[in-house]
Amino acid sequence: MKKLLFIISILFFALCSYGQIPAEQNPGEFVVYAEHTDSIHKIHYQLGRHEPQDYTFEINLSGQWEKIKRNPQNKEKFVHVSAPIYLRIQHDETDNYYFLNSYYDVDMFSFPGLPSDNLQIIAGRYAFYIYNIDKQTLSNELIPGLNQYEGEDAISGLYSGLTLFDNEKFLLGNVQGFGVFCFDISNTAKPVELKQHCTKDQNDGQFYAFFYPKVHESFDIILAKTDVSSVSPNINRFYKKMGTIKYLAKDIQLDTNSVKQPIYTNQGDDLLLRSRRSDLQINLIDGIISIK
Repeated sequence: MKKLLFIISILFFALCSYGQIPAEQNPGEFVVYAEHTDSIHKIHYQLGRHEPQDYTFEINLSGQWEKIKRNPQNKEKFVHVSAPIYLRIQHDETDNYYFLNSYYDVDMFSFPGLPSDNLQIIAGRYAFYIYNIDKQTLSNELIPGLNQYEGEDAISGLYSGLTLFDNEKFLLGNVQGFGVFCFDISNTAKPVELKQHCTKDQNDGQFYAFFYPKVHESFDIILAKTDVSSVSPNINRFYKKMGTIKYLAKDIQLDTNSVKQPIYTNQGDDLLLRSRRSDLQINLIDGIISIK
């Protein structure tokens, strides 16, 4: 019993130290910055921060967020510069809070529309989440281009043009400094980003290729490009809409490397691959495939 109480006390101390006490335990300290109502499903969404009156949040020497009690003698008006951001979802008799892994830019979060009866996007500045209405599940934080590219500045990581493909099996979009991205969202609780394949560093409206793995080293090949007419007037190569998205081939067997990724080389505007005994050529300007 003493051991159990010790473990509980340690967990409670950790929660207090790093500000992860759920916002629902202090609803009066949850400050709403944006909200959205789904009248069809009778769901109310709120984006807000846990802003305790007598505490602030700072990063300590270990690089961790820490909840710090303010000096009561400081009579100056206090404004929370940083505070944990939560998504609140109210539906029927349920009222749930989800920590969104962020303390900054709460004003950059929004609820962009999708042509879907079952999915709701919760978008931040550089990352987003997917809420599945039927299953009542929220995905992990999704950062387009993660482990494929590193943004060079505050603009290069901005994304836009979120678009569903193939009956909501995939979600695609555009990142300003990265180009087109594609997530497999067949399991919305744990989406998987497909590796981007391209022949240019900059997105000038050419196609990008994605290889969706099937069985026995076979793949579906997806091609996608942005709508260059939707470019932002203020940010270079920040396209707000997707253009053509299509299957170039389905269930095609390709030679793969040790991590089961297709082996290919770049040649001008083409990707060169090998399918059993055939050499394949994918042109990312015209969006066609041919046998060499």
